[in-house]
Amino acid sequence: MNSAPCFALLDDATGGAGHAAGSRLYTGHAGTLRCDAADDWAPLLAQLQEALARGLHAVAVLAYELGGHLLGIDAHPARGPLAQVLLFDTCTRMTSGEVAAWLAAQAHDGDGPAGIAKVRANVDQKAFSEALARIHDYIAAGDTYQVNYTYRLRFDAFGSPHALYARLRARQPVPYGALIALPDGGAVLSLSPELFVRHQGGELIARPMKGTAPASDDDSDNARRAGALAADPKNRAENLMIVDLLRNDLGRVAVTGSVEVPALFDVQRFASVLQMTSTVRARLRPGAALADIFAALYPCGSITGAPKRRAMEIIHELEPAARGVYTGAIGWFEPPATLGAIGDFCLSVPIRTLALQSEHAGTRHGEMGVGAGIVYDSDAADEYAECQLKARFLTGLENRFEVFETLHATRADGCRHRARHLARMAQSARYFGFPFDDAAAHAALDAACAALAPGVPSRMRLAIGPSGAFSVQSGALAALTQPVRVLLAPDAMRADELFVRHKTSIRTRYDAIWRAAEAQGAFDMLFFNERGELTEGGRSNVFVRVDGRWRTPALACGLLPGIMRALVLADAQWDAEETIVTRAMLERATGLMVCNALRGPMMAVLS
Repeated sequence: MNSAPCFALLDDATGGAGHAAGSRLYTGHAGTLRCDAADDWAPLLAQLQEALARGLHAVAVLAYELGGHLLGIDAHPARGPLAQVLLFDTCTRMTSGEVAAWLAAQAHDGDGPAGIAKVRANVDQKAFSEALARIHDYIAAGDTYQVNYTYRLRFDAFGSPHALYARLRARQPVPYGALIALPDGGAVLSLSPELFVRHQGGELIARPMKGTAPASDDDSDNARRAGALAADPKNRAENLMIVDLLRNDLGRVAVTGSVEVPALFDVQRFASVLQMTSTVRARLRPGAALADIFAALYPCGSITGAPKRRAMEIIHELEPAARGVYTGAIGWFEPPATLGAIGDFCLSVPIRTLALQSEHAGTRHGEMGVGAGIVYDSDAADEYAECQLKARFLTGLENRFEVFETLHATRADGCRHRARHLARMAQSARYFGFPFDDAAAHAALDAACAALAPGVPSRMRLAIGPSGAFSVQSGALAALTQPVRVLLAPDAMRADELFVRHKTSIRTRYDAIWRAAEAQGAFDMLFFNERGELTEGGRSNVFVRVDGRWRTPALACGLLPGIMRALVLADAQWDAEETIVTRAMLERATGLMVCNALRGPMMAVLS
């Protein structure tokens, strides 16, 4: 992933290219305000008002745990700041179509595909059910009416954050999207449909969401599902509890008698889910400050439960980790029209939100929260299924490439080193979220071997795609004369590139380089990384004989853990070791060998 300066895209993707410019791109980072403890909050708000008065634009990224600190409730230690406000010189208004074009323009050659891998939850179904049972006990005891219980999905993200956001945006266009590059190199990608609170011209509006059902691609069926959701007693009761909570919260900073509910139980579709939304509106009381608004409203009641304070105490007890920006707030603040007044602002509830750390070894560790509002008659299995439905926003993002293995095969002997190939394939497939059926893989290879011509060594390519289906291609293997010639590739490879560590169809540079070598009468070209360390060839691992011993580049240099490479390292007759191999070591080497599972070890000469 490419590092980038701080910026913030706050994105309304619900309009077409010809609609009003509802999205905002903030550039020209002018500083960041941070809050790391409750005592920092009031100074931050004062500094925010000063920055707005100077004509700067502000984008806030607030953690859920800020609410606990403001209310004096125990909270899990935050992994980052409780709040950070990014200040910018420039805000450019954009249409949805202009945002799409801007995202596409940010692509860089060599970024590769964008996606997620290694998804795992920090709470399993058993722990989820136990937490819900405890919530039922609290509701029965009269402690609370509803608790929003959540857990985290953790994963690796790869590729450009711009490209990843674009993929998620295409799957779920929402009015409160966000792509934010943070000062520490992290990023936030949010595709939230939920408004927390908006202030415009003295009016406050909140739109809490409670009640979820799967959407259909059939309009008439979708209408029936929406009607059923809007009429469902459990979901209506859950939604109404949160509406009442927000009416009460808004009432604390509103003109007396101005709080109203103009829309109740309105069902809207967002990609694969239907969400029930209500609207609460009020007039802001003259003299109310930003600190008063946050004290009254934060965090949003739709993601705590009711009553808010007790629900938050139960959340702290039952959830095993901090939420971070998930269910906190993301949004913009505009300079006020008059000095000392509160300007317009808009904050979303960050659900369906990915918090990404800075890049390391070609990926970013990421986290996304998912949860459900729990009432007394909630069924643990149903609520867990609802969470999995919501999680499909992330888990349904397919990686559109193949994982493959190239094996030496004959009809009589089958596939050489089959177990090693399938073990490596299974590891990569599962990392990228492909279902892997070991028996099906063996069956595909058995059938392909049975179809080979007798006595003819063959090259067999076994591939698996995101659906888990296997495909096999085979062809006769031509003989080679040793020693084979190898060349040096003109360009360096990145040592931390994710796809050098997995054998996938994302290998344009590898295929191009060995084909270029073949066109010059050579077998392969060898790469160095950006640090000047030898890595591998386009289709082979490499060993050099230096100071009387065979040495092969260490995996940390950036190379595929080859099957034959591992076998050579394990063979005492080769007496080989892995280490860093420099250009100088290659130049003084007294022997050179390249290998792959298809050809085995081959003596080579560099030319």
